[in-house]
Amino acid sequence: MSNVYKRFRGETETQFIINALELQSELTKYCTKEKFIPKKYRLLIGVPIINKVDELVDNITFANSIFPTNTTEIEQRKEYQVKAIANCFQLQNYIVKLEKTVDSVTISSLDKIIDLLCVELNLLKAWKKSDSTRKYTTK
Repeated sequence: MSNVYKRFRGETETQFIINALELQSELTKYCTKEKFIPKKYRLLIGVPIINKVDELVDNITFANSIFPTNTTEIEQRKEYQVKAIANCFQLQNYIVKLEKTVDSVTISSLDKIIDLLCVELNLLKAWKKSDSTRKYTTK
């Protein structure tokens, strides 16, 4: 455990990973609860949402696992970052579809997920921007 009070803690360099994992957990829980998504909608709407958030986490993990040492690796890392950002926009569209299609889904029940998704999108954009300003030693 950290000895720093929670109110004094700042963001870590890998906050985008921590946030993505929390988003993945929250969306998975939400999409598997009968209270929010009845069984008749799970296969058509719930499963694609879970698959998309899993893809988001995978793209973030892939991008973060690459420490670029040449231009090919720089481009590959950037490609995964762009895919992760696209996944966030796709998730936004899925959530809008979910809210409009399923009567038991309300914006208030999605508040935490929407907040996490907005934060994740901003974190990923900042990460990509910081990578573009970073000087890598290329061979």
